[in-house]
Amino acid sequence: MRTQALPGNRRLALLAGAVAVTLLALVLVLRAGGSEDVPPASEAAKLVPETALVFASVSTDGERDAVKRASELARRFGAYEPNRDALLKRLSGGDEDVDAGRDVAPWLGDEAAFALVDTGQSTAGSIIAVEVTDEEKARGFLGRNPRDPIRKVYKGVDTERYDRVTIAFVGGFLVIGQDPTVQAAIDRDKAGAKALASDATYRRALEGLPEGRVVTAYASADGLRRLLAPQGNILSGLSAMLDQPALQGVALAAEAEGEDKLRVHVHSALDAAAQKRARSAFEEFEPQLLDAVPQDALGYLGASGVSAALQNLIVSAAGGAGGGDVAQILGRLRTELDKETGGDLQRDLLKLFEGEIAVVIQQQTPAPILSILTRTEDESGTRGALDRLRAPLAKLLRPQGEAAPTWKAQDVEGADAWTLTLPNGAAITYAVTGGRLVLSSSVEGVRRIARSEDSLKDADRFETVLGNRPDRLGTLGFLDFSQLLELGEQTGLNDSPTYLSAREDLRKVRAVGISSTSGEGESTAEILVSIP
Repeated sequence: MRTQALPGNRRLALLAGAVAVTLLALVLVLRAGGSEDVPPASEAAKLVPETALVFASVSTDGERDAVKRASELARRFGAYEPNRDALLKRLSGGDEDVDAGRDVAPWLGDEAAFALVDTGQSTAGSIIAVEVTDEEKARGFLGRNPRDPIRKVYKGVDTERYDRVTIAFVGGFLVIGQDPTVQAAIDRDKAGAKALASDATYRRALEGLPEGRVVTAYASADGLRRLLAPQGNILSGLSAMLDQPALQGVALAAEAEGEDKLRVHVHSALDAAAQKRARSAFEEFEPQLLDAVPQDALGYLGASGVSAALQNLIVSAAGGAGGGDVAQILGRLRTELDKETGGDLQRDLLKLFEGEIAVVIQQQTPAPILSILTRTEDESGTRGALDRLRAPLAKLLRPQGEAAPTWKAQDVEGADAWTLTLPNGAAITYAVTGGRLVLSSSVEGVRRIARSEDSLKDADRFETVLGNRPDRLGTLGFLDFSQLLELGEQTGLNDSPTYLSAREDLRKVRAVGISSTSGEGESTAEILVSIP
């Protein structure tokens, strides 16, 4: 199997197609009704190859309470109906507007799905499968397309090709894709060829997902790394968050919880042996540093033993070849600092970050303050290690041909805070106080943390999304989304037409919470989005 990354524009188009089809299925008119929740239909996975890179299925069964809740939640967003109508019009292939209730509901079944599949080439193939209850009415809907198709018969099944898109009715589904992907779906339906539905990793990844889910998505490790990691943007960051050395496949499920929350479950199938070898990546912990996070924090991430994971995130953010350069720079910096301090860096400082850490984001313009907290049982020893580190660090960060920057000390809430300001204006500040080491991008960050009396964990917005968190976790995260938007608008976000078009819907999101746990051969994360 080739794992070459897809060309940039092609990748983006395929990923956009995946999102579009998922939204299409979600926003299709959902039949009225409601009964107790049952698991969603999952027959489409029988038409998709077991080597699928990405697969997403959406329940369109309006008899499920879960679908009804999701539909009601979606209708709170102004983009709901315009996106629905535009996607339905695009699916029809014609220029005529589509009435969802009149033109789609009479033939729509209980499931719509999308997959990206490996073709053995540098570009992935795609397949859309929509369950059909009335083939004649579905054909009437497709008949809106004014172009004349090329009609062929493949193994007794009629196919119609419009330019590069082929359609056929296979096993109760309307299947849309390229000739090879549609023909492969016919082969699976006719001859029972191996399909994703029977793949062991896929089945393991879906284990334990909630029955009330409306969206179910899956990516193999190859799909995650091949389609998301090369993007070099938010998708790359998402890949870094989901990826881990032992990953075999990851499944995601989304469900509406009540009238004002969206819950997303992420379940990863891991190679148990590789997981044991990489246990230092994310160890479970009890979040005690949360007490020191100020109540007005914009964001928070708690974890344990994540020195390597943080480096991976930095490298991922750099992306592509630049990511390798960053890894080399970080490696050289660590080696040189360890040499300059006679081993103190590793012995007395880095070991502090093998335990619990808290990453805190605080609001400030023009850029937010980023701080990292960790505990120390030996404040004097930690100060001594940092004292020895100051001169070598300033030397290593010295711009070529210029004098080394100097450290400045000042009293912050009764503690000595040391700040190194670089010629480009970036700053590093640290202080050891209250049994904690605080590293920050601003002395103001140290000051706010040191003088804070109220903790984030007592804030209502935190409690809303993380009040039911486990006692021990692999990671714990929080984002005040409304504050984030406010900060963005103060720093130029309102100049973006794309943002302005989505601003009112984005403002409906209040906060986001994430927690994760792990077991042998698996890890699970839950993301709760508050939409009051």
